[in-house]
Amino acid sequence: MSAQQLAEQLESLISDAIDSFSSGLDLYQGTIHNRILSVLKNLELDSEGYIKQSAVNRQVLYDAENLIYEMLPGSKLTSLVAESLMVIPAIDSLNSDYFNSISSGFKDNRMFLKTLQTQTVRSIENTLLQDGLTVSIKNPLVNILYQNINSGGQFSGFLQQVRDFITGNEEVEGRLYSYSRTYLSDALFDYSRAFQQAVTVDLKLEWYSYSGGVMDKTREFCAERVGNFYHQKEIEKWADLEWQGKRAGTTSSSIFVFCGGYNCRHSLIPVHEKVVPKELRIDI
Repeated sequence: MSAQQLAEQLESLISDAIDSFSSGLDLYQGTIHNRILSVLKNLELDSEGYIKQSAVNRQVLYDAENLIYEMLPGSKLTSLVAESLMVIPAIDSLNSDYFNSISSGFKDNRMFLKTLQTQTVRSIENTLLQDGLTVSIKNPLVNILYQNINSGGQFSGFLQQVRDFITGNEEVEGRLYSYSRTYLSDALFDYSRAFQQAVTVDLKLEWYSYSGGVMDKTREFCAERVGNFYHQKEIEKWADLEWQGKRAGTTSSSIFVFCGGYNCRHSLIPVHEKVVPKELRIDI
């Protein structure tokens, strides 16, 4: 298996998992919106369509807030995340097959690989189902309810704000969909690249192939590098550059995991130096 073949298979595998997750998430956003709407329709309004300050509306606010915390994460979102995590063993298998093909010193049962998998699963679950979900989705949505109901806002504008946040509109995706899909994509590709980098260090490999497909939205940083070979020392210097989409925290170490930045689907695949053109090796 070549580095490019590995990158293409990983990209296809992870992309399929993300698409399946996103499809279920899109439907769930609609369910969340419809259920919240069924509660908010009980709000009392004045003759001009503004929300009254009343005990009834305080109860509606309480019911809507409880519903949000019931559905986020809820069994459906928990199930979608669990299903997406099932792709991790397949990622391991592809990477292991590749390293077995280029080095007899590879051992896929090393403790650091098992620890990496455990840490990744814990981080994804925490971000998509626990603390991250609360900070990025639940709290902002609850704040929209409080701001409008407590201030007596216009009902129609309030419903539009709730709808835009949950399901999105022609210009933006729903917050849960956008947040979760982007995070999960980055987390799974980061995991695969971290696996590769951990093995690279263990096997003392120094050369890499910037691999993966060129997509419609491929950023210039990636387009200039994909398909080429680079030495570790050259890659480390990239962290000092600036480019659109560069992730915060990109350093000479994390560049091997972050690659081109947010939502990057390329990989720096370690290769045996014998596959690197001789003229490149001479310059190092």
